[in-house]
Amino acid sequence: MAVTGPGAILPARSVPTAPMLKIAYVLPNIESGGAERHLLSIARLLDRSRFSPFLVTTAGGGHLYESFRSLLPVSVIGDPRQARPRPPRNPFVHLGAIREIRRIFRERSPDIVHTYLPAANVIGPIAALLSADSRVIVSKRSLANYKEGHPLLRRVESLGNRLADVILVNSDAVRRDVERTERHWEGKFRKIYNGVAPIAPWAPDGAMAFRQREGIPAGALVALCVSNFYPYKGHEELVEAAARIVPAFPHVLFLLVGRDSGTMEVTRARVRERGIEGSVRFVGSRTDVPDLLRAADLFVHPSREEGFSNAILEAMAAGLPVVACDVGGNPEAVVDGETGRLVPPRDPERLAGAMAELIADRAKRKIFGDAGMRRAEERFSLDRMVGEMGSLYESLARGGR
Repeated sequence: MAVTGPGAILPARSVPTAPMLKIAYVLPNIESGGAERHLLSIARLLDRSRFSPFLVTTAGGGHLYESFRSLLPVSVIGDPRQARPRPPRNPFVHLGAIREIRRIFRERSPDIVHTYLPAANVIGPIAALLSADSRVIVSKRSLANYKEGHPLLRRVESLGNRLADVILVNSDAVRRDVERTERHWEGKFRKIYNGVAPIAPWAPDGAMAFRQREGIPAGALVALCVSNFYPYKGHEELVEAAARIVPAFPHVLFLLVGRDSGTMEVTRARVRERGIEGSVRFVGSRTDVPDLLRAADLFVHPSREEGFSNAILEAMAAGLPVVACDVGGNPEAVVDGETGRLVPPRDPERLAGAMAELIADRAKRKIFGDAGMRRAEERFSLDRMVGEMGSLYESLARGGR
């Protein structure tokens, strides 16, 4: 007979715990781009008591292979150290990747398949359909200009949408673009803004020491641009704007951070043509971007199109005023006249004018930078982004397809 009443010792009651959800992330490769760094942030912070993530790539590895492998299991189709140099023109090449991912999914039985970037947004959902009863999220993170002249892309990306449970966007601008250019999105949109970690200011004399190590002249005002050299990133306009700035502000140094994705040499040639080699420095791809941000005075983002820029958010988190083009999701991040300036794309004169306004006014740079830092903390924190992502996974797993 059980003993009851005050002071009675009752047997411990087992509390059922929900099993960890297995999350399969699918990317084309893991080079150092915005989507890859975004996913790396998620991998670092995702609650391992609730989620068991792993990563699959469809076309090789890349520079972030070791970084990802230190955080979660990674399966690479191709060379782990190197991404496939360019997407294949023959779509049937992807059939091998679909077969291999299907095999991986059958072995691991993911609860959620979460894909990023166009190729993976098609290959991942097809592999999930053929292998397991997974819920599928396709992420759209950029505007659809890359599909111009490629009608097949419009069709196959719509197929990925059809097979997905959720179409995850990182801005209202991206959602509107998907609505305009693709099909099978009805009722599937969810929005989670990108998030960034706080970037603490330097300790006393820290910025000066860093500048000295970088060979930045004492008294230089640093205008920083962090952007890989793609044709649409607006480096041409930045050089033309810099050529207007330098005669009036010869102490300004433009630091251009990013890897060559097709236009670096053209940009270098334009710098030489404009005679401003001493004021523009190409520093390549860097792993210490937070340090560069903390050492800068102004952030410039001349891109002609943008879904929702991580680079802009990182600059705001570092307390920098931002000059950017009024395109895509940029107005959802930068408040014109409050955290920076927005100018029309492809307009070097307006870009130069906005930069000159802030170069000439240190107090305004401080006001805009502080407001941007507060906005990044309140609306675009990394913890907020990862928390919303986890809630989406659990809600989707509970609700079914």
